[in-house]
Amino acid sequence: MAISGSNLKQPFLWVIILVVIAVAGFFVGTKDKLEPSVAQPRALPQPQKVLDAGSDDLRKAEETLATANATLAKKTTESGAAENPSPQASTPAWQFSNSDSVSMPLPKGVAIYEPVSVDMDSPVYPSPGEQVNLPLPGGTSLNATVRTSNENPNGDYSWRGYLDGYGTDYPVVMTYGANSVFATITTPQGSYTLESINGSGWVYKNPSEFELSEPGKNDYLDIPHSHHHD
Repeated sequence: MAISGSNLKQPFLWVIILVVIAVAGFFVGTKDKLEPSVAQPRALPQPQKVLDAGSDDLRKAEETLATANATLAKKTTESGAAENPSPQASTPAWQFSNSDSVSMPLPKGVAIYEPVSVDMDSPVYPSPGEQVNLPLPGGTSLNATVRTSNENPNGDYSWRGYLDGYGTDYPVVMTYGANSVFATITTPQGSYTLESINGSGWVYKNPSEFELSEPGKNDYLDIPHSHHHD
């Protein structure tokens, strides 16, 4: 059977057409990938509105800023007050007296002292947690915090505390009687004693053991006590 030439060329023609179409599509896709994309122009920022001096808008803006600053300052002040509370006021346990006449003699061997007065008409008995101020000879003034207090059956009132800032290293004990007051105060500089009768007395530094052991000195400190109760 004879095959004509036109029948052989027709399939090859379609193959060539398909190849050309495929090559053309390849080049078109490659061109799209190689060409850089055109960047979209960025929007320019809008110009800020300039407020004219004396305008209502400027006045309102200044009022808003002032209100915000006042609120911030108030919160800062309240925060600082909460973090740093004001110190508790301390009550003086006694006061120095300028009187030359004291109702009781000064113990022998005492060299550092001050006359004092204690309010016996309306004494203030400190309670646990309160601060007590302790004026001492030489211009020293220390604070102690009351830890415990006790009222005895005979009417005496006593409290015990410690110097602030030293933990429990330096105790302070003070007792109020009907007519007399007695206190012992220990400090890093030595111990002190307060004695008073009818609101008049002394606060003095106790002589050291070295002073008491000098030739001619007693090895004890004779402290008179006159506690009378109604």
